[in-house]
Amino acid sequence: MKTLVVSILCLASFALADDFKTIDGKEDKNVKIKRVEPDGIVLSTNYGISKVYFTELPKEVQERFHYDPAKAAAYSTQQNQNLEAWRKQQAQAQVQAQPQEARATAAEPMATSGIETLPPITVALKDELLGAVKMTDELDALYERGCASAEFIAAALPVERVIMKLQDKLPKADPRHDLLVNAFDAYQQTAIAMKANEQGRGQRSDVTVTIATARLCKHLLRRILEGNLTPEEKSVYYAWRKGLRENP
Repeated sequence: MKTLVVSILCLASFALADDFKTIDGKEDKNVKIKRVEPDGIVLSTNYGISKVYFTELPKEVQERFHYDPAKAAAYSTQQNQNLEAWRKQQAQAQVQAQPQEARATAAEPMATSGIETLPPITVALKDELLGAVKMTDELDALYERGCASAEFIAAALPVERVIMKLQDKLPKADPRHDLLVNAFDAYQQTAIAMKANEQGRGQRSDVTVTIATARLCKHLLRRILEGNLTPEEKSVYYAWRKGLRENP
């Protein structure tokens, strides 16, 4: 329980840029620290959310963030078990939702897209992405209920872990990748703005803007995955893409 509390506080506290160089020479420059977990540091870059593990970092960085190998091993084991349980639930739900004849089909079907120029993805990946999008609906419900930032952050943690896995299944240049990452980043910014408001350091309008951004990206992604964008939504999508190119 103590570990969870520390993670929640860290998510709302860290928004500073930093540089990290792993022991094998890989370097991440000017990345934002999203959260410190017992086994590593969750970072935000222009390409999405990533995690660098303490075992990959020099000793001085491990000491800076109070790395404890025993706590890290226990935490990693628990998170892997949680993620595997979620995957099994998703797989079971997908099987149950399929017609009987479809379950016997060996070939992996491909999904259509609401944007004709996007490369096709498998139905399985589309369902995984829609599952992640659905998980964020709980964040919207919590916000509408007027929850505290700690409750909002606690609900966002499992969503982030799923999105970190899924984002690597899409090319970084794929708009679905950008929508997925941008949506969740906006939810994280919402949590930070909520925390700032509670501490008397922010404006309510900050929260309103970030939650609206999250919902817009999520809505566009959902409609693209479902293949039913309206002409008006396509116009919004292309305007969003243009803004992303002009402000990378």
